[in-house]
Amino acid sequence: MKNFNHFKLCMLVVFSFLLGINTYAQHSNFTGSDHWKTQRGELLFGIGISNFLGDLGGLDKTGTHYSPVDIEWNTTRPSGHFGYRRRLASWLATTSTFQYAVLKGDDAYTNDPFRRNRNLSFRTHLFELSQRLEILIFRDEHYGARYDIPDLKGDKNRNTLVYLFSGISFLGYIPQGNLDGGWTNLRPLNTEGQGLPDAVEPYKFVSFGIPFGIGFKYGFDRVWRMSFELSYTQTFTDYLDDVGGEYYDNDAIRAAYGTTAAYFADPSDGTFKTWTAEGELRGDANHNDGYMFFNISIIRNLSDKSTKKLKWRYRF
Repeated sequence: MKNFNHFKLCMLVVFSFLLGINTYAQHSNFTGSDHWKTQRGELLFGIGISNFLGDLGGLDKTGTHYSPVDIEWNTTRPSGHFGYRRRLASWLATTSTFQYAVLKGDDAYTNDPFRRNRNLSFRTHLFELSQRLEILIFRDEHYGARYDIPDLKGDKNRNTLVYLFSGISFLGYIPQGNLDGGWTNLRPLNTEGQGLPDAVEPYKFVSFGIPFGIGFKYGFDRVWRMSFELSYTQTFTDYLDDVGGEYYDNDAIRAAYGTTAAYFADPSDGTFKTWTAEGELRGDANHNDGYMFFNISIIRNLSDKSTKKLKWRYRF
């Protein structure tokens, strides 16, 4: 009986050892398991740059505006953001983000004759709250061994993702114009005659947009990651730059709203005065404005609680 008990004890030790080795060998590769659940919640924050695509500024070729080939790099401005990502499945995530950016456009940066004569410029404070879905098109998510056993080496941690995203953005914006070194809010000036007979309706200071883009995320360890994203947002407003449709009678604007409003309605030098006469095109009312972001984010995983490795020691 005593020998039998010793046998059972030896078998228990051997079984425990083998079970430990087997547990060690089961790495957390979430491309083939449900370990993505340890990535359910992530906090992100970062900085970026913005670029405006609309009526003002751009390249020297008419007809290229509202497209990436019309990017004017001189008007690139900074942005900042923070948000929360929720992993819904191994291939799907959703992200809520708040972003502040400055958009800018200036006809002085182009040699297109119409735009140079128009001589409009602006900056806009943009506040964007977005909700989007992310589809992971490439995943290399792998953790090394959960347990650190002497003389046994595990795989290195990997967390590399490539994803496409789209969704909806709610945005508020404040377009401003520069006069004598100071910035003036343009919406209250009614630069296209808003509020006067037969003029366009006043535009709102809020709108919606459809963002879409591509992102790349790289993980340093179980907790910290970094992502790079390039996106374009098509908005439902043509007034991020305070420019929408046609010129209104400038004398009527001056009489109703003052000389500052009249200046921002038509700051051209008069070389081609007929180009800025009442009823002539001030902007392209057939296309709404858009903007691009390139963002860099620092990401903190909130779901994985195992920040320390367990260490096993075997003594026989």
